[in-house]
Amino acid sequence: MASERRAIVIGDVHGCLDELQDLLRAAGAGPDDRLISVGDLVCKGPDGLGVLDWAMTTPNVEVVLGNHERRLLKHWRRGTLSEEKTYDADVYRQLGSRYDECMRFVARWPLTVSGPGFAVVHAGLDPEKPLERQSEADLTNLRRLPGTGRPWYESYRDERLIVFGHWARRRPVVRRNAVGLDTGCVYGAALTAVILPERRFVSVPARRAYRRKEKWDDELAEAA
Repeated sequence: MASERRAIVIGDVHGCLDELQDLLRAAGAGPDDRLISVGDLVCKGPDGLGVLDWAMTTPNVEVVLGNHERRLLKHWRRGTLSEEKTYDADVYRQLGSRYDECMRFVARWPLTVSGPGFAVVHAGLDPEKPLERQSEADLTNLRRLPGTGRPWYESYRDERLIVFGHWARRRPVVRRNAVGLDTGCVYGAALTAVILPERRFVSVPARRAYRRKEKWDDELAEAA
């Protein structure tokens, strides 16, 4: 019987192309692997165009929509340029004449990607709803549950593993049924991936801090 195909799920890259290449080498990524990004390939870091080029030209890459791409898409569809974040202008400069091409590519990204026993989302989900009924806003932005202030994954009881990004810590979130991969590469920490089905973590250090991180929520990253 053939072995299950590896899935290498990659945390938030944020334009850190050099670290992405470091991580792919460290994971031994090859053409037979599923390479899945949790989204936020762009914004904050130095080379959003380079990272998007990688995603566009690598046949075995799948990307879920992140909150930063969602914001850029909203303005692109309106024919406006976002000024909601100070670093949005940097993205437009990085994409340059290829802005429309890149946005057409981003517009095709799904909100979720699934595999045997797992699903990848950018941010979080409502634990009371099945995956197919989740809102776009929750999948791309949710951290804490309204009313309780608790991280969404503390109330998630399903057996399916949810792999997510969006919430930067210096260590990954590792729980029985949830894995968080944003380890703050753009803030000078690390870029992290999890290899499934073995659940092996691979991290590479950031080459430098591209943006300042005021506060880390490491206390929420303890294993359950």
